Amino acid sequence: MTIRLRTAFFIALGVIITWFLYIERAILAPFILAAIFAYLLNPVVNLFTNKVKFPRTLSILIIYALIMFIVIAGGISLSKRAVEESSEIAQYAAVLNKEAKLQINNFPDWIRPTVNDALYSLEHYKIISSQPTLSFLPKVFSRLLSLIVFLFSAFYFLKEGKNMRDKFLNFIPNEFKFDTEIILRKINSTLGSYLRGQIFLVLLVAAVLFIALSMLGVRFALILAIFSGLAEIVPIIGPIVAASIAAIVAFVGGTSNIGLSPLYMAIAVVVVYTIVRQIQDYLVNPLIMGKITKLHPLIILFAVLAGEHTAGILGLILAVPIAGILKILLEFSLDKINDKTAEE
Repeated sequence: MTIRLRTAFFIALGVIITWFLYIERAILAPFILAAIFAYLLNPVVNLFTNKVKFPRTLSILIIYALIMFIVIAGGISLSKRAVEESSEIAQYAAVLNKEAKLQINNFPDWIRPTVNDALYSLEHYKIISSQPTLSFLPKVFSRLLSLIVFLFSAFYFLKEGKNMRDKFLNFIPNEFKFDTEIILRKINSTLGSYLRGQIFLVLLVAAVLFIALSMLGVRFALILAIFSGLAEIVPIIGPIVAASIAAIVAFVGGTSNIGLSPLYMAIAVVVVYTIVRQIQDYLVNPLIMGKITKLHPLIILFAVLAGEHTAGILGLILAVPIAGILKILLEFSLDKINDKTAEE
C-alpha cells in the first residue's frame, strides 16, 4: 500500500469513526465520564502501583473502596441538611410564586408580559410526575445500567490505559508515529491537568462559599454552595449565574446573622462571590491551573455555548478541554507547515 493510499485510508477511517460516534452520541456519556474519571485517578493509581508496589488491579479496587466510603460518609453527614433545604426550597418557591403574582401589577408595563410568562413556565414545570410508580422503573434501570457501564469502563481505562495508547500507536504509519506520540503526550498533559485542577476548584469554591454563606445566615447555604461549586465547570457564565441566584435568595430570604437588611444582604453576598472570584483568578488559578489551555476568554465563551448547544451538560463540561486539544492540534500542524516552508 502506497503512502498516499494509506493516508487516504486512515482519513476515511477517521471520518467513518467520527460519523458513527456522532450517530451513537446518546450512549457515549458513561464512557466519556469514565475516561474523565480515569484521568483524575490515574496519578493515584500510579502512586499505589509504583511506590507502594501494589498490583494495579488491587490498587484500583482499593481506590474504588475508598471513594465509596467517602461518598457514603459524606452522604450521611450532608444528606439530612440537603434534604431539609430541598424540601424547604420547594415550599418557599410556592410562597414566592403567590407573592410574585400579587406584585406583578406594581411592575412597569413593558416587563409584565415577561414576568407573567416566567411565572407560567415555573407553575407548569412538573418536578413531581403524577405517573404511576412503575413508570419510573425503566428510567431507574437505565440509570443503573449507565452506572455499571461507567464503573466497568473506568476500571479498564485505569487498568489498560497505557496499553490502549500503545495499541493505537501500532496502527499509525511509522512516518507519523513519532509526531502522533508527541501530540498524545501534550493532549494527555493538558487534559489531565485541566480536569484535576477543575475538580479541585469545584471542591474549594463549594467549601469556601458554604462557610461564608452560613456565617452570613443565607438560607439554603449548602445547596447554593454545591451549585456554585459545580457552576465553576462552566467558565464565565457559571459563576455569574451562581452569584446572581445566591444574591436573589439572600434578598428574598429575610434572614441574616449580622442584622443586615435584605438589600444589604444581597450586596454582601455579591461581595463574597466577587472576593472568592478574585482570589481564584489571581492566586488559585495561576498556582493550580496555570495557563493550561491558553485560550482567549471569547474563544472559551464561544466553546461553552457551542458545547451546550451540541451536547447539553456534557458539552458544557468538555467544551474548554476540547477547545484546548484543538488548539494543540492546530499549533502542531502550523509548526510543521512552517518548518517545511523554511526548508524549501
